[in-house]
Amino acid sequence: MSAASAGSQRVSLRVLSWPFRHIRWKIVLPYAFLTVVLAVIGSYLATKAVTDSLQERFENQLAEAGRVTSDKVVRKEKEHLETVRAVAFTDGVANAVKAGDRGALMSLVQPIATNAAVERVEVLDAEGNRVTALRLSNASSLTYEQVSDADVPASWPLVQRVLQGQSDERGDKFAQIIQTSSGYVLWTAGPIVTDSGRAGVVLVGTTLETFVRQSKAEALADVTVYDFTGNPLTSTFPIGERTSAEEASLNMPPAIVDDSIKGSVVREQRSLFSRGYDLLYGRLELRGQVVGLYSVGLSTDFIFNEGSSTRTKVMLLFGVGIALVLGIGLYLTHQLTKPILRLVRTAKLVALGDLTVRSGIITADEIGILATSFDEMTARLQRQHLSTIRALTSAIDARDPYTMGHSVRVGQLAMMLGRELGLEDTRLARLEIGGYLHDIGKIGIRDAVLLKPGKLTPEERTIIEDHPTIGISILSAVDLPEEVVRFVQDHHERLDGSGYPRGLREDEVSIQARIAAVADMYDAVTSERPYRSPMLPGEAVDLLRSEQGRFLDPRVVVAMSAVVDEWEERRKLEPALRGFKLPDLDLPKVTV
Repeated sequence: MSAASAGSQRVSLRVLSWPFRHIRWKIVLPYAFLTVVLAVIGSYLATKAVTDSLQERFENQLAEAGRVTSDKVVRKEKEHLETVRAVAFTDGVANAVKAGDRGALMSLVQPIATNAAVERVEVLDAEGNRVTALRLSNASSLTYEQVSDADVPASWPLVQRVLQGQSDERGDKFAQIIQTSSGYVLWTAGPIVTDSGRAGVVLVGTTLETFVRQSKAEALADVTVYDFTGNPLTSTFPIGERTSAEEASLNMPPAIVDDSIKGSVVREQRSLFSRGYDLLYGRLELRGQVVGLYSVGLSTDFIFNEGSSTRTKVMLLFGVGIALVLGIGLYLTHQLTKPILRLVRTAKLVALGDLTVRSGIITADEIGILATSFDEMTARLQRQHLSTIRALTSAIDARDPYTMGHSVRVGQLAMMLGRELGLEDTRLARLEIGGYLHDIGKIGIRDAVLLKPGKLTPEERTIIEDHPTIGISILSAVDLPEEVVRFVQDHHERLDGSGYPRGLREDEVSIQARIAAVADMYDAVTSERPYRSPMLPGEAVDLLRSEQGRFLDPRVVVAMSAVVDEWEERRKLEPALRGFKLPDLDLPKVTV
């Protein structure tokens, strides 16, 4: 292919690749534009209609999230108290505590903990020493494990109050958030009392991580628990996965800390982790005491998401009719342009040199007439192209009456072998052309050498072996596909590197050259020569088999064995394959 033609094809492909130059887009774009305009108008109207109510709904949800979180800690403490009472009043618990019988105590306490599904249960004796401590290790199966850590529960204020027998207006049970070796835990403590006095202390706890996670599930908002200085103790925000600067952005401002401790409900808008949030602050109260501060947060994206959702719904509602019109338009456009685009693809392939393709469009309209005319024109060009090649082939073969028809037979046999190997029709057509032209270089070999009836001298053999190189030189000015060039140049190459002119080996030998080698050798040994008689087909196939793996590709030899009977039948029936005038052939066609 010349540089000018290649450049013009690249330009044409770039032009076609610009989508708005396609006829399909010229038809579709007005419909698409109308749909977008109506969708934008519908979205605006919907958003305008619901914007006022969205803000009110957002504020109500934030307030409800705060109430749910505040109530959640009260309900959690109530669950703790029920477990504390169940343990304290279970027969045998007090005696087991006094005796320090951990095994007996475990058998009494664990079923109560399992039934209540509490996270932590600890039982201390009258001096504050641990007798047993259980922690929920698997929530799904309610499996508990013994706790052995460095915590000293006797030093905790709520435990001291129980051990000292203190009580307040709400009784002798106390609650507090304590930092333990495994994190912050909300504990509820109560005494184990016998007739002779206090026998010990029961502690029931829930980690703050569990508390905020459960609160978030109920409140549908992110929950954070703070200490009394405004530092976050735990949160459903992924603070452990953030930088220290990002975590610090979650701290409660001092002024809000003061207001929250006093009982004021404070609301704040803040940017957290690259998102906007509304935060509502409050305090966690248990048994009349403030045990901590909290905040609930909702992303302000809620409003925008709701607006977007409403906009989408209204666009869908008002766009149904437009969508129907657009759908019908798209369908008609597709039906109209599909054969045009098919014809364009065919024309591009023909422009690239593939004369075997056909559009295959058969309709009664103008497009069908155009496609049929184009296919007929391409078929005529292909026939003229092949006729030119055949004329050249005839000139080559006419120099030697013993090789008359050899090039035609090699081309036809190569095409049969390619079809047996599963090659597509375009490659088959190129095999045919390659076969016709494979010996074109013999034009440059003088008759004294080419037509010599006896054995060639080494010098004469060298001259003969130049014919592939001469052939490529002759064809260099012709715009031929690479497969044809490979056929002409490499039809004498062998797998073991002993071939010529390039001495290719193994994978360097293309499939075209492998097919060419078998077709050329088979026709040569089955044709009449002045110095020998032709081999029978079976003998020729046996010869090919003896050379497979070393010289010839075994796959192609197998294919030759499969088609030999059909080929010999064709050779008997078709004059062109016996060295006479070549009739029109049934050329392969490709429909794109």
